[in-house]
Parts: sequence; C-alpha cells; structure tokens
Amino acid sequence: SGIGKASLVAAGQPASFTQHEALYFPVYSGTHQGRWTTCTQCHPTAGTPSVFTCMSGSCHPQAQTNSSHNGRSGYSYTAAACLSCHPTGRSG
Repeated sequence: SGIGKASLVAAGQPASFTQHEALYFPVYSGTHQGRWTTCTQCHPTAGTPSVFTCMSGSCHPQAQTNSSHNGRSGYSYTAAACLSCHPTGRSG
C-alpha cells in the first residue's frame, strides 16, 4: 500500500506522496514545484498533516503578500485564508 502522508510528515522526509496533488494541494507542479524539500516546511507539526502553513521559509513573505493583496476584501495573512482563496495554488 506504500507510505502514507502521515508517515512522511512524521519523519520530515522529502515527500514522495504524489497523491498530494489530486487530494490536497499541488506541491509537485505549478508555482510550488521545487519550493520545498521536506513535508515539515509546510506541515510544521510533524505527524499532523491537517496543520499547515503557507508562510514558512521564503514562501509568501508577509510584506510582499500584503502588498499583492492590497485592496482585496476580506484578505487575511493566514494559511486558512490562503487556501480558501487559492485552493489550487494559483493566483486569481
């Protein structure tokens, strides 16, 4: 049955959970391809894949993100807000 996402996250290993694309969020393609090396960069609480961030490392720094969302109604610099507006990882 292969390695599950929780095992990869718990181990902090470079992910090989390719189902992540279809089931959750595109990390192997699009703008997020090649921007991470371990699951814990986006899932800081190892073993808890439901906890995620969009603001780790150099991903989506607050000043730049705030600037590009200037005037957007309901904008909030939180991971949940990011996912709500960008479920496929694309701008728009």
